[in-house]
Amino acid sequence: MGVSQPGRHGASAAWYTPFMRVHQRSVVGLLLVIAIGTVAAQNPVTDERVRVWGARQPDDRVDFYAANSALTPMWLIVEFQRLVGFSADRDLPWRGAIPAGTERHLLFSIRPDESVGSASYRFAYRFADGDPSTADHDDGYLYLFPYAHGTKHRITQGYNGAFSHFDDNRYAVDFDLDEGMAVHAARGGVVVRVKEDSRVGGPAPRFAPFGNVVMVAHDDGSFGNYVHLQYRGAVVEIGDVVSAGQLLGYSGATGLASGPHLHFDIRLPRFNGTMQSIPLRFRGPDGQPIEPRKSDVHYAVHPGGPEFEVVYGADLTEADFAGFQGTVARNGRIETRVEQSDLTYAVFVGNGLDYAVDATVTFRLVNMRADTTEPIQLRLQPGEERFLTLLRANPESDRWQYAPTIRFVALR
Repeated sequence: MGVSQPGRHGASAAWYTPFMRVHQRSVVGLLLVIAIGTVAAQNPVTDERVRVWGARQPDDRVDFYAANSALTPMWLIVEFQRLVGFSADRDLPWRGAIPAGTERHLLFSIRPDESVGSASYRFAYRFADGDPSTADHDDGYLYLFPYAHGTKHRITQGYNGAFSHFDDNRYAVDFDLDEGMAVHAARGGVVVRVKEDSRVGGPAPRFAPFGNVVMVAHDDGSFGNYVHLQYRGAVVEIGDVVSAGQLLGYSGATGLASGPHLHFDIRLPRFNGTMQSIPLRFRGPDGQPIEPRKSDVHYAVHPGGPEFEVVYGADLTEADFAGFQGTVARNGRIETRVEQSDLTYAVFVGNGLDYAVDATVTFRLVNMRADTTEPIQLRLQPGEERFLTLLRANPESDRWQYAPTIRFVALR
């Protein structure tokens, strides 16, 4: 018998990559002769919330406009990769916030130079959620742990995690939620993005664009990201106002993920048109601030939730099982049973034979240790179950195994 637990790692930044479009125009004798050229995007996930276009006017100038269909401002950057025979009426590249719900927002204009007989331009734009000129994160805010009240989970990847927590994901936190576990809002706000149409996930970078996500905008201009939700795993919609602790959806393994887990981060918009995760602190059971660290285990305590018993595996000792004596079915076997608490495994052995035995138990352990010196020797009566030992997994590892060997002598 054995058990192994695969490592659970974090998300890629691909979903948050700023969206970019490229447009091209050529003018000969001030007449348009080429329509829209190729459209390229850094992010393969289509994002149509912001559009930028140029409109030629009777005096041959070209006015550039933007539309933003999102519920929050979007930070936009427009760059010209080619601008021949034109002059702009303001400094380029153009940067600024496009208000939410804007259908036609004038950005700038370019005019043809009188001495030039032909002209052309090629521009690209990228955008990201929020307005960096007004966003001001409340660094004193303590976030709820984003899973069900009264449940505990381990942090499997923290800040600067080697698997995927770098660049804009530098300050992300991963929790070991299994497939289908409840994901709750760590802070109240407005749901501004929901993606739940993906069934695809895996450990290679090519899976990065396929992570299902819920994004919540906060009142200080920051955003909460909940990533790797299962297919159709969101229970909220864009525009929903959610409170801290409210159910958002269910965890999964979509996107860049080596197994089911929840990737959570808080990020702010930046002036370069990207979003950057930032350090955060969680709220402990007594309201104390908690800095997230890999391998730590924490209970979620949500406002108004009922009281619950707090048990951490690291606090268990063999004295907690002193005098334990249970029963097992007479199944003709001697076998072990395990109760897991975080990274601590309580091991029991039961005698399903019709006669008493003197048993000797040893373990083959990988990245684990036993509290009891081996071999463990004990006498088992028919149908009796006894506590053996506590096995403790190495929190620095992502894979653990145990394999017990039981030898016995029948007492007839």
